[in-house]
Amino acid sequence: MINTFPLVTRRPDEAIAFLTKPVAGLSAGKICTCTFLSHVERVASSLEKGEYAINLCENRYLFLVSFCAAILRSQTNLLPPNKNLATQEQLLQEYSNCYIIHDGCDTATSAKSVNLLTSNFDPAKEVDFDIPDIADDHLACISFTSGSTGRSKPNLKYWKTLHRSTAINYEFMIPPTDDTVYQLATMPAQHMWGLETSALMPLFKNVCMSDAKPLFPQDIVDTLGALPEPRCLVSTPVHLRALSATTEVPIPCHVVLCATSPLTSELACEIEQQFIAPLHEVYGCSEAGSMAVRRTATEKHWRRFDGIHFHIEGTTTTVTADHLPSSTVLQDFIKRIDDNHFTLAGRATDLIKIAGKRGSLFEINQTLLRFEGLKDGIVIFPESNSTIPRLCAIVALKPGVQKSSLIHYLKVHLDSAFVPRPVYVVDSLPRESNGKLLKIKIDDLYASLKRKR
Repeated sequence: MINTFPLVTRRPDEAIAFLTKPVAGLSAGKICTCTFLSHVERVASSLEKGEYAINLCENRYLFLVSFCAAILRSQTNLLPPNKNLATQEQLLQEYSNCYIIHDGCDTATSAKSVNLLTSNFDPAKEVDFDIPDIADDHLACISFTSGSTGRSKPNLKYWKTLHRSTAINYEFMIPPTDDTVYQLATMPAQHMWGLETSALMPLFKNVCMSDAKPLFPQDIVDTLGALPEPRCLVSTPVHLRALSATTEVPIPCHVVLCATSPLTSELACEIEQQFIAPLHEVYGCSEAGSMAVRRTATEKHWRRFDGIHFHIEGTTTTVTADHLPSSTVLQDFIKRIDDNHFTLAGRATDLIKIAGKRGSLFEINQTLLRFEGLKDGIVIFPESNSTIPRLCAIVALKPGVQKSSLIHYLKVHLDSAFVPRPVYVVDSLPRESNGKLLKIKIDDLYASLKRKR
């Protein structure tokens, strides 16, 4: 007998989405589960035939509707790391019988496509719709790594993985409450961190997603402030650092969630004061999803999620779980504290040797991020033919902060062998919409800055 699980487990009258502005004929405001299901059925009936649907929808509600509609048609969503035409063409070549779902972006001319902005979501045409059951072994989506260290890699996500991991994530990420939590996320739904929190939680838990994806600090504050309470902000360190530097008016939240790159305890404390809420930093990877959490302002150790198991042999850690289709070897060094807690000690690629001294690029970057005058930055270890290679820093500084102040800070807090030379100051770093830095873009930026020096 095939095991199944409902497409959505929310009550018919519960708010599943909050539209910040009219879209595709829909008015701004709350959308209940019943209305959402009618939209899913309507879109499912209009989709192309095929095995795979490249989901490029930027509006989070339209993404969720089309995501579920493709699943309802027994199709698999492809969630690319970006919307570049070259990425679309690559997926079209690698996955046959494929088409594109979007909400107004440029699409590859060689592909069939469905534009949800032209769909008819007229609420007056709603019909009764029983909640369908989805087979646990259905391949609901394939997410792709950001490609921050090289070529983007596919990760297969079955329906069983999605609904079971959501139950675990909600338990460890969201503080207990009987009320609907209104959630705003700053990263795309196609990214694994965005998918887990802003798309899957509203399907299975008492969470109402916002359709928005604000980028700039004031837009984040304004959108968050327009949501009913209790509120939840889901973000990344780069967005939170910008928020801490520009926003002074407190926005009360139920919780702030953060992931995708290391967060300093200093920034975590600032955000907790700013949003009058605990900040939960989440550890995970694209292959296995979210695996652990800590309150970074007060905790050094990570709390392993129940059901997630780490198997440590020397410097190699493998993660397994009943809801995951296979084991995953982690890139991080994990140091066990007890059965439920651990610390992170960087990655194998973080270990560097300069002038006979060994260090961790992870720890050096953490030191850089603690500089109060930093807006954004990264320390890299470029390839060099020099007898004594050097680290290099590329930074964006807050207004009025001098490079000399940063260099003095680094000399005080780092061994002289690991003080970056040179330090390049730029207006901003080329981060992706999910907050990550791609190695190829950093390498190109470094080469450009080196030529101009």
